[in-house]
Amino acid sequence: MTITVNGLSKVYGRRTVVDQISFTLQRGQTLGLLGPNGAGKSTTMRMLMGLTRPSSGSALIMDYDLLTQVKQIQSRIGVVFEKPNLFENLTGYQNLAFFCKLHHRPVSPIRPLLERMELWDRAHEPVKIYSKGMRQRILILRALVHQPQVLFLDEPCSGLDPVSTRIIRDYLLELKAQGITMLLTSHDMEEVDELCDLIGFINHGRLIVLEQKQSLKAAYGSQHLKVTYQTDAAIREELLDPINDLAKLEQLYRENRVIAVRSTEASLADIFRKLSGVN
Repeated sequence: MTITVNGLSKVYGRRTVVDQISFTLQRGQTLGLLGPNGAGKSTTMRMLMGLTRPSSGSALIMDYDLLTQVKQIQSRIGVVFEKPNLFENLTGYQNLAFFCKLHHRPVSPIRPLLERMELWDRAHEPVKIYSKGMRQRILILRALVHQPQVLFLDEPCSGLDPVSTRIIRDYLLELKAQGITMLLTSHDMEEVDELCDLIGFINHGRLIVLEQKQSLKAAYGSQHLKVTYQTDAAIREELLDPINDLAKLEQLYRENRVIAVRSTEASLADIFRKLSGVN
């Protein structure tokens, strides 16, 4: 296992922010942590990054003990925070080169990384004139210059333009295929659906659901039929429940109005709302 977490908790005064969370994550898997604001997702991430000490419990990350071997862990993980923390007056290249030096790594991989993220032509311009999407791509590359085995991502594509979002997600899928283990938080259900194998739902500090993505959809979601049919005035498309709306579907067939019927699986957004108690 790349990450093994047992009963990890964090208490501030009388308030339990993270309550005995346990899970395992294998090499190359991506876990998406979901939950309402204040549920404990960021605190869980910060503990696993070695930025906040757990109140109780334990974790092994790449066989290093979170409580006693934090420095060994931090030198082997990559972290992308939600809020940018780049050196604004340095160029994109210089930001990456600085972190190469910190990790005692050569700067030779910088150009290929910038080319992969479609930033080489802007590499020698100061970061302060970059767009938000360009800055986020630099943040992700900065987390990778030392070739980490585990990558932590906090809202990696939040508020980005479609082009930057697509470039970043495609690159993360490449890293996943290469065996990089990732743990991310996101409120973008499309992003989670595309990138994650495992879905963990945290509420009030507790990990109430941890499932493979498809198992989660089967267990908590409901499938619908997307029916395209002809009315007297136009062609309509409607989602029908295969059980509760069966009579309507049969009537449409009897009247020869059905043009197409497709099955649609439950969306993570619907499941998120259901688990959050939001209608």
